[in-house]
Amino acid sequence: MKSYGKRKYINAGVGFVLLLFLGLLYSWSIFIGPLEEAFGWQRSETSSIFTVSIVFFWVGNIMSGYITRKFSARTTILISAIAAAAGFGASAFTPSLTWIYVSYGVLCGFATGMGSNGILSAVLKWFPDRPGTASGALMMAIGFGSLVLSPFVTSLLNTVGWSGAFGALAVAFGVLLAGGALIMSEPPADYLAAHQPRAAAQNVGSQAPTSYTTKAMLRTPTFWTFILWAVLIGTGGLALISNAVPAAQDVLSGSMDASTALMTATMAMGSISAFNGFGRLASGFAWDRAGCRATIVSISSLYLVAMASCAIGTSASVFPLLVFGFIVLGLAYGASLAATSALISSVFGQEHYGMNYACALLNMVIAACVGPTISGVLRASTGSYLDAYVVFLVLAAASLIVAFFVKLPNAPAKQKKKSAPHIPHVLAGGEAPSTVASATALPAAE
Repeated sequence: MKSYGKRKYINAGVGFVLLLFLGLLYSWSIFIGPLEEAFGWQRSETSSIFTVSIVFFWVGNIMSGYITRKFSARTTILISAIAAAAGFGASAFTPSLTWIYVSYGVLCGFATGMGSNGILSAVLKWFPDRPGTASGALMMAIGFGSLVLSPFVTSLLNTVGWSGAFGALAVAFGVLLAGGALIMSEPPADYLAAHQPRAAAQNVGSQAPTSYTTKAMLRTPTFWTFILWAVLIGTGGLALISNAVPAAQDVLSGSMDASTALMTATMAMGSISAFNGFGRLASGFAWDRAGCRATIVSISSLYLVAMASCAIGTSASVFPLLVFGFIVLGLAYGASLAATSALISSVFGQEHYGMNYACALLNMVIAACVGPTISGVLRASTGSYLDAYVVFLVLAAASLIVAFFVKLPNAPAKQKKKSAPHIPHVLAGGEAPSTVASATALPAAE
């Protein structure tokens, strides 16, 4: 068993680095300015590329569950390496808008979804007794990806241009993901046999939630009310993430040269990513201690403050106020992702967790289709993001109202026998893992 201790931390370290790079998907706004300048594209067109990437991020997550179950997490990560290298590599030779929709939107989005799912599936099996801590740390890597890597990518854009930057990322992603896949491994059967009983013992006395099939879950008002809430939150979150750099540049224009403004705006966008990670951890703690209702009401309140701050900061050209809005939005959006995982786990049970969670991620697809489109169209028609912030401020108020209607569902007609909760990521079948998992039974919706 002694050799396993080193192996599990090697897997965790490699997984953290890989997820850090995969978090770069959220830095699409860095490329918007250079590409619009090179091709004369409109903001509504470039914003939609991020929407496509989120849709295929979801597709990649679903496919990862099937491939990991049939083959292994290593196979999943290797496929992700190929897709990422192909996506960034093809983006370097972009001749048209349709081309980059496919290269970045489809291939890079798919690679990120598949890779992150496979990495979580491999690493978290090494920590059956500490899945909450492990998954929280790993998911923070995705949140920190933009913060850590965006300045490096911005430097590449300033020195070798958008084409050279995409080419460099193709090599980096291909080598790192492929190398990481070969290093990473899943724990052997004797390790799981020795550690799973310990993990189960930690949950003795916890009340397990009723197990819902996906069909039963989809029949509950709780699921759809929560999805509506998550869409309202995600619409503004994904809109701002996909346009953070140009939105910050608009406020900075006239106060500094273009190169300095780009670097400053990039750092401002990084604040969203950093606090996105903090928000995921904070939401988990809040859910454990205060329950569903208090957590999602708090998230909606933060969302409201964020959009008001962004609107006022943009209207008055006060950059620090805009950055404050970015920070609060990062907290709210990251917390909403954690809340989605927690609700599926605690209210609908673990037995069908993988597919149930995949269904819940549909809220990201809807939000990605609506949010960036609204911000892009309004920016193109008015020359400012102010009107978009006002729209999202209204959506924030609506989410606060909806939060009070999320209630615990009635037990399904054919309730399955309750059992002690098992570890969501330790799935022999390789189901898609959650973005923020917790082994302990979480408080049900109140």
